[in-house]
Amino acid sequence: MKFEIKNIVVIGSGNVAWHLINAYTGAGIKVVQVLAHDEKKAARLSKAFSVPFILDATKLYKEADLYLLAVQDDQIVKTAASLGLTGQFLVHTSGFSSLDAIAGASEATGVLWPLQTLTAGRKVDYRKIPLLIEASTKELEENLLQFANVISPRVIATDSQIRQRIHLAAVIASNLANHLYTISAAILDRQGIAFDILGPLILETASKATLNHPLKSQTGPAARRDLKVIEKHLELLRDEPDYFDIYRMISENISHTHSSNP
Repeated sequence: MKFEIKNIVVIGSGNVAWHLINAYTGAGIKVVQVLAHDEKKAARLSKAFSVPFILDATKLYKEADLYLLAVQDDQIVKTAASLGLTGQFLVHTSGFSSLDAIAGASEATGVLWPLQTLTAGRKVDYRKIPLLIEASTKELEENLLQFANVISPRVIATDSQIRQRIHLAAVIASNLANHLYTISAAILDRQGIAFDILGPLILETASKATLNHPLKSQTGPAARRDLKVIEKHLELLRDEPDYFDIYRMISENISHTHSSNP
């Protein structure tokens, strides 16, 4: 049955919970309650958005149109089971956990995953964030599509297996890439040079990758198979075996990729 989602309950108090509350309250959706285990974070959410919070799942409001479960992956099954829902629309926000993770917690289930790195309090343009959705029935998927469209026009319906692959790609593009920034920062720190010297380079690289294609926009010594420069870089990393291995393996993979795709 198709219905309009006008009010929601949010379970969780972390970064994703903060942004979903911020996005939906800003779009006119009423957050009637927040359930959390961390009282300090819940209190901050309550103060920031004038939303009541509870710490006890037995006090959960049971008449909301949708329940957004924004907790860590290893807490999804346990938390969902503690809610005491039956036919209420329960939606988790994980990129990797399957829809089946909450199958036993309610008769109506779904997934709404914002494909973005989110930090509480940091301004984000929600209309640019892809939202990946999935639901246990076609009718619920239509309701969730309408709900997602309230904050973003970029909504993609997919199944759990495809979403997990997208999540893998996202972790590589964001989390792993950020760790490489951390390595770069450590190298610069030892020379007394601020990391922001790489800011324009990072932004231009990301821009070219998204506008064109990362395979086509790859540059550098590994792509052009400049072995002399690579060897000199590796020599500079002799005292950093972890960095040495990371640089060597990625460079070898870049060279192999571009020799296969000239």
